Formats: sequence, C-alpha cells, structure tokens
Amino acid sequence: MIDKIRLFIIECVDPMDLLQERSEATALEKICKAIGHEVAILRAFCEQDLVKYLDYISSIDGNYAAANHSRVPLCIHISAHGNASGISFGRDFLNWHRLFLALSPILKDMSQYNGEVLISISACGAGQQKLVDEIEAEIARYHVDSDASNPHVEPPEYIFVTEGSQGKDVVYWDDATVSWTIFYHQISKLKAINDEGIHLILDDIEHATKTLLRSFKWDTKTQKYVVY
Repeated sequence: MIDKIRLFIIECVDPMDLLQERSEATALEKICKAIGHEVAILRAFCEQDLVKYLDYISSIDGNYAAANHSRVPLCIHISAHGNASGISFGRDFLNWHRLFLALSPILKDMSQYNGEVLISISACGAGQQKLVDEIEAEIARYHVDSDASNPHVEPPEYIFVTEGSQGKDVVYWDDATVSWTIFYHQISKLKAINDEGIHLILDDIEHATKTLLRSFKWDTKTQKYVVY
C-alpha cells in the first residue's frame, strides 16, 4: 500500500478569493495531513513566484528521507484560475508553453529524488491543457537532435487535471476541493499507482461529485500520454 505521498500545493488565489477565504490549498492541507500525507503550501501571486517555487521543489533530496520512505511518490498540485489557453497567477497569464517552461526544473532536474513524480492541475480549462503536447514534442526533439549539454525531459508518470463539474466545462471551487480530497484519500489506499486503481478513483469521483478529473499516463512504448 502506498500509505502516503508528499504533496506540494502551489496555489494562486485572486484578491477576491483571498478576502473571502476561498482556498483549495487550505482545505486540502487539513484533510491530507489527517490522511497521513506530507503537505506543504506555497502561495504564488505571479509567474516569478511559480518559477521560483518549482525550482525550489526540484532541489528536493530523497537521501534526507528515512530509508523506508525514500521512494514515496511526490505530487505537485497547481491550483489557479484558468481557461483552455492557460492559467493565471495574479496579472500574469501563462499559456501552456510558458507553464511547460516554468516546470522545466521538475521535468529535467529531479535526479536526487527516487520516488514517482506526479503533477495535478486544478483550474478551469485544464481539461483542454496542452502541457502533455509540449512534453511529447520536447522528447521527440531530444531523440532527433540529442544534445548532452541540455538535459532531456523525464515525463511525469501521471498528470491529473480537472475537466469540468456539474456537466459544464468549468470547475466550481467546492466541487474541485471535494474531488481532490477524495482523490488524495483514495490514492493512499492503492498498492501501487497504476491505471486500474487510478481509473476506479476517477470514476468514483465522477459518480459522487459530478466532477470530471482526467488522467494522462505516460506510455514508454509510444512516447506519448494516454488520456483517461
């Protein structure tokens, strides 16, 4: 059984969310810690914050963990407002290419961490994200024109995103929060993170909350992501 994961939540709330105390990260932190996950929240208010935090996370060294917990899966959960073209951090709007660039340290420089690395994106429009296309294209370019001085991308085993809730292509705050809570609770019950277990969790979430989460699983044979 996985038992726990390490969860970094990078959240950007807009000023009105901040005033009205609407925070997906705060709610997730409380529940996920109760479940037994290790959780840290990083508040990002601009693109520079996001880039800084992702670079910081990429420096994590699994050698500092207890020997029996050195391979615990690590998930980076990004929560922000968005649309089909990208996500917002304050006044900065990142299209999917710019998000891919911001994620470069995670994709290219996690050699000191031994566990699986996962990415979750909680935002309106994330179901139409092009991040997986950016990763696939970068890997294809690397195979065609390999440059030893430029580290190649290590694709995350899974990328999870919100697609919509209540039959709409937008995601309501409460639906997203409840859905991710169920997701992180149920993932801790799996013997291993695999398609069978993930698909059952996503199906259960859709039935219970009418919220659709999508998974993108990296296929080493085709060198592409497979969506569910």
